[in-house]
Amino acid sequence: MTVLVRVASDWQLRITLDEPEESYTMPELGSRVDVVLAPNGVPFVRHVGERLVRVIERFDAEAYDQCMEAEFVFDTGSVVAWSFGGDLHLVGR
Repeated sequence: MTVLVRVASDWQLRITLDEPEESYTMPELGSRVDVVLAPNGVPFVRHVGERLVRVIERFDAEAYDQCMEAEFVFDTGSVVAWSFGGDLHLVGR
């Protein structure tokens, strides 16, 4: 199973169990989304194949139903993902 982590158009962090999509175009916006393998510098890469122990979600202080940060805990470390300004940020711990 693959866990997809992304920032939606409302800037909320979205976490879903799914398979990655194919690359696609958005002609109405004049843009293209390319789905590619993550480079080695992405914090999740060192945990590929490991057991995901738990996910700790953190929500917006004012909008309690909006997930803005999540910590993915693996056997050998963790990765924190958060949404800020509509961008996805990742850091390994």
